Amino acid sequence: MAAQNDVNPQQVTPEEFARLVKGSSDEDIAATVHQAGTADVLDRIFEGMEERFRPEKASDVDADIVFEINDRGDIHSYLVAIHDGACKAERGAAEDPKVKLTADLVPFVKLVTGEAQGPALFMSGKLKVSGDLMFSTRIMTFFDQPKA
Repeated sequence: MAAQNDVNPQQVTPEEFARLVKGSSDEDIAATVHQAGTADVLDRIFEGMEERFRPEKASDVDADIVFEINDRGDIHSYLVAIHDGACKAERGAAEDPKVKLTADLVPFVKLVTGEAQGPALFMSGKLKVSGDLMFSTRIMTFFDQPKA
């Protein structure tokens, strides 16, 4: 993942982002995200989650999911609300989410691009889960994963 000054997160498709991440070192991933702007990249990732939502995979789901991404001491919180067969993602949190997932920037990026799996990140301590642990294992199945 070559760090590039001209990466505009709004112009990168999820597939292009997955290709950039695939096989890149953690340092290269972090450098590229930082150069493009962490908040802008995260905004695009969560926008992509809305676009890639598969309502048929979440037909029985009525839940608020909070993601907390730690980047160099800054916590970026996002709420993914799945209600009535629709998904809405935005910056912020929920008072009583069904589950909260906490990860550092690079493991989170690897999770959403399919370069790492949630259970492996959880078992290695790179993904923390509070709330409904069993439900947390289903979350990524609600979204099409970008193909690198």
